[in-house]
Amino acid sequence: MRKLDIQELTIAQFHSALREKTTTCVDLVRTYLSRIAQFDPELNSIICLNDEALQIAAVKDRETKHLIQTMAPFRPLHGVPIILKDNYMTKGLPTSAGVKALRALQSANNSQVVSHLTSAGAIILAKANLHEFALHGTTTSSLGGQTLNPYDFQRTPGGSSGGTAAALAANFGLVGCGTDTMNSLRSPASACGIVGFRPSTGKVPTQGIVPVSRTQDVAGPMGRTVNDVKIVYYAMRGICDDVLPLPPVRNPRIGILDLYFGIGNPQSCSPGTIAENGVIQNITRGAISLIQKYTNIGFVAIKPDQSWEVDTLLETADTQPYEFGSQLNEFLQAPFIASSPHTSLESIFESGEYHKGAVTEVFTASRDNPRVFSPNSPEYHARLAAISKLKFSLERCFKEYDVDAFLYPHQRQLPVAIGAMRQPRRNGVLAALTGSPAICLPAGFTEATQSATLGVPVGIELMGRRGRDAELLELAEMIEKVLPHRKPPLLTIRKSL
Repeated sequence: MRKLDIQELTIAQFHSALREKTTTCVDLVRTYLSRIAQFDPELNSIICLNDEALQIAAVKDRETKHLIQTMAPFRPLHGVPIILKDNYMTKGLPTSAGVKALRALQSANNSQVVSHLTSAGAIILAKANLHEFALHGTTTSSLGGQTLNPYDFQRTPGGSSGGTAAALAANFGLVGCGTDTMNSLRSPASACGIVGFRPSTGKVPTQGIVPVSRTQDVAGPMGRTVNDVKIVYYAMRGICDDVLPLPPVRNPRIGILDLYFGIGNPQSCSPGTIAENGVIQNITRGAISLIQKYTNIGFVAIKPDQSWEVDTLLETADTQPYEFGSQLNEFLQAPFIASSPHTSLESIFESGEYHKGAVTEVFTASRDNPRVFSPNSPEYHARLAAISKLKFSLERCFKEYDVDAFLYPHQRQLPVAIGAMRQPRRNGVLAALTGSPAICLPAGFTEATQSATLGVPVGIELMGRRGRDAELLELAEMIEKVLPHRKPPLLTIRKSL
């Protein structure tokens, strides 16, 4: 049997290889487990492996034989090894959200999304590290430690779904799933050179996923290609039939959101940050030039209301500190929890078993000032009102400029160095607050350095109109074809001292 090259393998290629009998599900799972054993001790992307993955793969191989004999179609994710962010409740595996205090948390059932994935044929291969409680963007946690960026071990992988992104970039699994409350699918996609898709709010069920904010939380897919992400997205929704591409109605139009390109006041930034922003702007504008040259997509400059400034939106509309405490308490006391060492945020706080440097004010707000940081407070309802106003402003802008999506770099500076607890200047907040679909695509690399031999990945983000996820995915697939191709990281096996 010819050995299958799993570097950059896609779902379609894997399914073709199964039908051609040049690989098996067991072989692919073994290969991924071998790569994890070789390279992850240093990368540190995986929190736990599924001990039953090989056994499940053997069952899938028997199914493959029957499906081929009967000329029946494969399910969308038949035999596909998938890596889940460790905030998805998964029966038989602990779900920690990266927090030591929750390392023994067990679920009586799979989350709704995990049930959809396994019904579509997926094999849960592993659960990935994440930023503590999924509250920020450097992917360091008390249970999983610090995940490294596979392209530059001196940098973080973005976050909070950084473990999943790093693992997929390193070819430890075929596809993956993460969550996004503010930037958390797209930030690590940009930092690790993969595709991350934040669906419209409400498209993918979040029941059985450790919550942060009912207003802003979504679950979404990650992968190395838009097509793989699209397949996983529909499977996450429980849609297993073939989804036909939408017929083009007209030549697409994209608005360039210049407001999200620069860094604001240069006097408040270091020379290094200013230089990084210049590199990112050049890569982003180079990507726009390629799209203009090789597609029929039109571009128009967007001049939005200044209230769209990222810092302004964070200060006036972010609901996380108002919702996190009550939502986590409700989650820990839910019937689907089989066993938990803690049933409240207060109990976790008192245990001390969490990364005090990694948690943000979201973790402490409801405890320190319960009158203000509550879903019943006037301040919270003022933020909901600000979000409603923002949604109206966004829809008006889409109509005024007659565009199908906005384009901008996801990050205005490169992933921060190991040791930093915050990743500033990310542009995901507009989509998060308005519930709009947004997808981050690899757009290129910075110049190589001693620690980043291929350079550091840079991603561009496309944000579409709420509810029009299918149209955005079609547009992203069109754009992906003309952008520089992904390059897998150059990993080495760490030698024992």
